[in-house]
Amino acid sequence: MKIDNNADLKKLTTFKMGGTASKLYTPETEDELINLIQDKHPQYFIGGGSNIIINTRVFDSVVNLREFSSTIEDKGNGTYIVGASVRLQKLIKTINADGYGGIEYLYSVPGLVGGAVVMNAGRGKSFNKCISDYIESVKVFCRGQVYWMEKVDCKFSYRMSNFQHSDAIVLAVRFKFNKTSLETSEALRKERLELCKKKQDNSAPNFGTVFCESNKAIMQLYKYLPIGKKNGIKFSGKTANWMLNNGGSFDEAMKLLGAVERTHKLFGQKCRTEVVIWQ
Repeated sequence: MKIDNNADLKKLTTFKMGGTASKLYTPETEDELINLIQDKHPQYFIGGGSNIIINTRVFDSVVNLREFSSTIEDKGNGTYIVGASVRLQKLIKTINADGYGGIEYLYSVPGLVGGAVVMNAGRGKSFNKCISDYIESVKVFCRGQVYWMEKVDCKFSYRMSNFQHSDAIVLAVRFKFNKTSLETSEALRKERLELCKKKQDNSAPNFGTVFCESNKAIMQLYKYLPIGKKNGIKFSGKTANWMLNNGGSFDEAMKLLGAVERTHKLFGQKCRTEVVIWQ
């Protein structure tokens, strides 16, 4: 177990915003994580840090999930048991080398398998592609017990799962992938990276898509209006539904999110944030 005092949390996020953790615990095994949860009862857990906004305050204790479970076990015929700490790029490269695939569209996401499962990461809603398409079961720790949950019990839907509203911590995932030639998978990975370079605004720290449910016209409005600060928090003028951090504050981010939510309410439209917020 690694323990860091007064750890800078913004270093753990792609948005480069966050306060300090009085204690940052980094368990290196599944048992260390479970014992830590049972002993310390921490409330804050961070994985890849690619879908989160953290307040610039002091947090008593934070658990870093990047190292406790980093194995990929090949069970044969496209079935793999994958630790929650495995990076998505590593998983995709591994299965592609074995002649399997299906989630190459996630190759651009700088996240971990555990977080991708919790958020049910995927492409835009119109593409109808999510990581849960290939999940058979999920190993969790919840209320003192370690057990496998069948896919049907995880209640996956677009950008949603039961894990977003429960105490369960994802430990590992059992996947069943499709047969895919290495040539095809490499082409899909290349295509994804080229699309991101063309469409996504990575000129400043960001966390990708802000809202998983929103009105396209309203988000286009925020894309083109000069709302937000040039040297602070603003929506991208290149990519709709995309927030950039040019040295802004947590309060700025919350005000901008609130403005978008109020605009949706004014026009009777649904709006739901995808990003996780630590107040």
